[in-house]
Amino acid sequence: MMRSQTTMSRFRVGAILLIAALGSSDVSAAALPAPTIESLYVKARAAEIEGDAAMASEGFARLLKEQPVNATIAERAYRQALAAGDRPLALRAAHLLDGQPSFPPDARLLMVIEAIRTHDWATARREIDRLEEEKLFAFMAPMLRAWTALGARSGDPLAILDQARTIQLAQPYYDEQRALLLIAMGRVEEGVAVLRADKGGIEAAPANTRLIVADALAGANQRDRALALISGDQPAFEIARARIAAGKRLPASIDGPPVGLATLLTRVSADFARQRVVPVAFILARFSTFLAPQSASGWLLTANLLASMQRDKLALAALSSIGADDPLEPAAKGLRITVLDHMGDHEAALAEARSAAEREQNFAAWSRLGSVYLTVNKPAEAADAFRKAIAAAEKDGAPADTLWPLNLQLGSALDLAGDWPGARAALRRAYALAPDQAIVLNQLGYSEIVHGGDIKQASAMIERADRLRPDDPAITDSLGWVRYLRGDAREALPLLEKAAAGDPAEPTINEHLGDAYWSLGRFYEARYAWRAALVTAADKDKGRISSKIDIGLTPATAAP
Repeated sequence: MMRSQTTMSRFRVGAILLIAALGSSDVSAAALPAPTIESLYVKARAAEIEGDAAMASEGFARLLKEQPVNATIAERAYRQALAAGDRPLALRAAHLLDGQPSFPPDARLLMVIEAIRTHDWATARREIDRLEEEKLFAFMAPMLRAWTALGARSGDPLAILDQARTIQLAQPYYDEQRALLLIAMGRVEEGVAVLRADKGGIEAAPANTRLIVADALAGANQRDRALALISGDQPAFEIARARIAAGKRLPASIDGPPVGLATLLTRVSADFARQRVVPVAFILARFSTFLAPQSASGWLLTANLLASMQRDKLALAALSSIGADDPLEPAAKGLRITVLDHMGDHEAALAEARSAAEREQNFAAWSRLGSVYLTVNKPAEAADAFRKAIAAAEKDGAPADTLWPLNLQLGSALDLAGDWPGARAALRRAYALAPDQAIVLNQLGYSEIVHGGDIKQASAMIERADRLRPDDPAITDSLGWVRYLRGDAREALPLLEKAAAGDPAEPTINEHLGDAYWSLGRFYEARYAWRAALVTAADKDKGRISSKIDIGLTPATAAP
């Protein structure tokens, strides 16, 4: 990575020097040779590799203009356009690839949604037929046809949608799609009734669906019912209630096929994401933003998936499409803080987290601020933020499932800040709230051992945590370390090796493994494990680990 960055930096410097030289000579611009296809391709690929989506997209667009029959260029242009959110380029590339062996299967769905977006109903019907033949997204065909029928005012959308009931992959989306179709047709009461009859009731529907229904009820002069539907302390609902109370409509209004189908795409995308099929999930989320750019849920999901793929700049660009007054803006703000923090821009993340917490004054915002403070190694400030998060949660009557993680975070922050009595009290509160949570049992048990507590009692907690989550590397490490501290390095070693295999970059696990190896006379392997620990160790631990690598394990350098 460093080599490619250096190469590109030299390329840019060379280009600047060349321009400067030409500028000071008598050579006219007309005399300059036109860039070759090869040079355009190299520049576009270099921009793609460096993560400059705008430049890469621009480069591939120019390449397609120069070489419209080049399938390799068209295929790469298509993928880059989806990453950058360049709908025109993605469509141009898709049409160029249509009929070729390299035609992307998802490109057919893009053609369908473009026809629906532009109200080209004849093309939409034709492309849906082809989509169904190509199998991958065939399960969506009845829903796509239903919305097309609604848009074209041709046929009965509900009867067409009924075909989805016989398709296994379509069944999870049938009720919601039927409800949204009814609402789009002006039959709001029937749509609400469908959702109420669905498993779990309307309260179990995704937040975006509830916002759509609330907006429809408000539009039907049923403001009280709309407000009741989005009760609760979710920031999105609080903002939506304020807008409805002020007589304003919500951005999630369902006014035709694009929003209805964008909702379907986000639902399917989220399901693919839960199954860890992230590339397909991302494509569907991106398509939802093409269909309904006014819908924040599509942008939020797209940004989440981009962040999960380490495309942080593109994630920030997606988040910038969510309006400041949108009900989902607080969620967008939270993700933006996370992305900035991940990019290493900790000061910007901290400033935004602090501003959000002071403005929103809810437990989620205070907790987020505490997490950012931990990232910048300010545990005392983090502890203060977590205390405020707990106070806000208790004020709102939050359940134990909300309170125990906050107390766990508070305990960790206080421990890092050097306040073990305060940390122990917070960890014990977490344990009282969630006595069967493996992470709580492990954290409290391990912390007790580190601070010289009752090793027998702590060991029992860790063993219970291991029974609950036997494949968790952190818990396996704690279990092995307990064995080691009890003087049985041989029994500890297999556990510590298993933990290191499960999380090879974790410095604490590798240091523990090294100490166990040394105690058993396996000095070479001990130093190997310590060197692995040193790579990701915190600054405060590096001196101790380096000393062990140099002179071996001593009582003074033993892992805490």
